Amino acid sequence: MKVLLPLTVSCITLALCQAACFLTLPTLEIRNGAMVPQDGCIDAYDKKKYPFESEWNTAHCLRCSCRVTGMECCTRFGGIADVQGCNGVVDFETCTYKFYSLDNPEEPCFEASETKSIHISDPK
Repeated sequence: MKVLLPLTVSCITLALCQAACFLTLPTLEIRNGAMVPQDGCIDAYDKKKYPFESEWNTAHCLRCSCRVTGMECCTRFGGIADVQGCNGVVDFETCTYKFYSLDNPEEPCFEASETKSIHISDPK
């Protein structure tokens, strides 16, 4: 229950931002009947605990850092990508965008070797 509210807030924030950063504030834990601050950060995705001043990459293409002030995670694939006539989809294996035709979702808009003008919006 202690992580449900921060996890929900983090998920909503990430969904609204689409491609950005989000901060999870530290919480207090109850130990032996007393409230004490966390001694690290718990990644909502892999449930691992990370010490303060650490950084890691998640399987969901996020770059996270744990600080006393909270855990900050940012997408590794940049801002919101826009290619006219194409739909951008995040490839979670490479943490990059792949673009497919709006008319035929199975057809790539261009090959990786082609040069294409891609507009990436910085959501900050």
